[in-house]
Amino acid sequence: MKIRKMKKRKMKKIELILLGMLLLLFLTIILNISIALDLKIVSANIIKAPDKDNMSMKNQRQHVFSSRETHFDLLQQQRLYDYSSSSSNHTESKEHDMKSMVSRNVSKPTLLRQAVGLEPRIQCHSPEKNVPWILDGTCMKDPHRSIFSSASYKRTCGLCGNGAEYLRELQEDIAKKFAKKCKELVVYGAALGSKYEQWMRSSNFLGDHSIKVVRRHGTCFFQFVTDVDHTGDLLSSDGSQRLIVIDPSRMPYKNNRRNTKILKLNPGLLFPWADRVIWQDAKLLQSNHGNMPSPKGLPSDYLLHFDRTVGRYGVCSSYMGLPPDKASVGDSSTVSFKAHCDAIIASAEKRPTVSDDLETLRLQCQHYEEMHSNEALQSSQVFYNRHPLVDTAFIVYDMRDSTCRKFNGDFGCSWLSEIHCFSDRDQISFPHVLASSGLRLSPHMQVTGQEYRDRIYINEKQRPMLHIAKRGCHWYYRSFSRCVASSNTHIDEEMIKDNETPPTTTTTSTKPRVAVIVAGTLNRFIFDSALKNLIKPMKKRASVDYYVSLSTARMKAYRSDSGYTDRLQPDPTLPSSSVEDFVDIEEYIRTKIASLASSVGAVYLQKSIDIDSEPMLIARRERALQEHPDEDPVSRFPIIDSRNAAISQRTANANRNLLRLHLAIQSLWETATNWEKEEGFKYDYVMFLRDDSLWLKEFDIRNLLSKGGDIFIPACDARELDDRYHENTIKLHLSRQHSARLQCEVYANFER
Repeated sequence: MKIRKMKKRKMKKIELILLGMLLLLFLTIILNISIALDLKIVSANIIKAPDKDNMSMKNQRQHVFSSRETHFDLLQQQRLYDYSSSSSNHTESKEHDMKSMVSRNVSKPTLLRQAVGLEPRIQCHSPEKNVPWILDGTCMKDPHRSIFSSASYKRTCGLCGNGAEYLRELQEDIAKKFAKKCKELVVYGAALGSKYEQWMRSSNFLGDHSIKVVRRHGTCFFQFVTDVDHTGDLLSSDGSQRLIVIDPSRMPYKNNRRNTKILKLNPGLLFPWADRVIWQDAKLLQSNHGNMPSPKGLPSDYLLHFDRTVGRYGVCSSYMGLPPDKASVGDSSTVSFKAHCDAIIASAEKRPTVSDDLETLRLQCQHYEEMHSNEALQSSQVFYNRHPLVDTAFIVYDMRDSTCRKFNGDFGCSWLSEIHCFSDRDQISFPHVLASSGLRLSPHMQVTGQEYRDRIYINEKQRPMLHIAKRGCHWYYRSFSRCVASSNTHIDEEMIKDNETPPTTTTTSTKPRVAVIVAGTLNRFIFDSALKNLIKPMKKRASVDYYVSLSTARMKAYRSDSGYTDRLQPDPTLPSSSVEDFVDIEEYIRTKIASLASSVGAVYLQKSIDIDSEPMLIARRERALQEHPDEDPVSRFPIIDSRNAAISQRTANANRNLLRLHLAIQSLWETATNWEKEEGFKYDYVMFLRDDSLWLKEFDIRNLLSKGGDIFIPACDARELDDRYHENTIKLHLSRQHSARLQCEVYANFER
């Protein structure tokens, strides 16, 4: 009997298992039929979509379905995630969504994923994930959408609903007061906290930097504040920043960093009337240097900076590349997404204020790495190709045409959607939004050493849309605005003429300003001794700007037949370059100068200085050929030694090198004087140095100046190194006296 009962129980279990398997099979068949029907419906919708991009119906269908295999790979990846329902204030018909996305050239993976109605239901981990999405754009004719977001592609961004009533009131009040006055340019930031607000109301808020800014642009600089001290002030202490008081209790999030992102990442919501908008973190403004330039190297001419970034590359927005700094990537030797995540997480473990939820940060990093693990997808290639990481403390937006307004709006809306769902660290979500946007790196930018260079991302129509400035220009290196402009000196000179600032005198700082100008060849360049024994000690007494121009090709020396000149070795402390144009050496020089609290005025590394296109030299050579047709036309200028043919050829080599040297000096001097005009100051002292100057002892500029005089040159008859001559083995032109300044101009323009 017991055996029979056991058999019956066993049979019942088998029957249940079989029933379960049949049910699972039935559900699988139903799911496949549902997907097939959705594909059929979407196919019909796409065929009916308006032909806005001049694509035939056949091409539109091919555009969507040619990567069907990729689509199902994506579905498999998405099933790995824990889908959950996410809130959305507005749900539009599938047909409207598809038409909108086809017309906007949404990336194929995004389009395919959304075509089957399977919006990824990623599990949100934000501690404020249950806060309602207040940025309703349904009342707008063409609202901004979160179409690049993995959290939800159906969110809209606008100020339509009741939840956005406060922001709408804020926008209307700003427009009423400033739309007409500040239409050309708006620069804004947010200081939501007592620390920044007290600082902005202090007497030494910005010093001379703000004076120049206001003189050029008026007071179209805004800071959103909470007025925690209830002062009621509407201007910063120096009058440069208009303070817009917001009520934190009427903002959606408890965390003010999240509230700041609403103000920051979609400027068209608050300043829809502005042509150009620049976001500038309040922390970048802080300076204790009186009327000296901002230690971050911020521009004082923001329109000029706009032209040097967005204007130069014809893009809709410009960001600063993340530098290889400990604060950004920890001890990693490369700038990568993982290294940045690890650095932020490590910082958050020490300081809880870094993020409002450490575990959310970890899960977000893991989520993005898994989502972009398929190397065959373009989005993954963009995400991992030299890692498009940025520092979002300074963002430049072009809002002058509808294409840029739409792109910036959709990009910002998608970015905000990611922050709503995940961590409050916008730099973590930026590379994912960029990778999902359908943009790709311009083919012209895909060269060796790409990580050291500017990057331009283009859309499917090959239009440049987004710029990331080379990381060596980061404000950590104290030369932000000058570095961005360095490759466009002659164009800048024309723009500066229209907006020159009158010179100011140093009033709140006793430190003189010194320009160090070095020209020559990379092979002869001695850098380490100048760092240790010139710049480091001089920085204690002066504000130092370093200008250097180096040729990388080997040139024939004056005594090239003597043997030793062909065996010169570069400074062993300089790293070996891995790229043809030595852009990695440029970054090294910038980081080392900045490490000594000094600034780089310019770093020019080029294969050779072009002397054959100089008009004055062309005329000189033509005359020489007429007078001495059998000689090298360069053998008699600027020096002459024609005792015999060998010496004459040696002199020609020397002349070519001299001309290259002085053309390089002239170019650096023009850069330095342009910077003086732009910032409204005059250098107190200018040092012209050889490329192979070797500093054996620490240089004290006070000892030299105590001897009196305007111009100091080497004591050429001194053959022994002693204290008497050590301080005189440089060229130092004093520019305080008018006569000395004129002589400095003569030397810098010697070639002319």
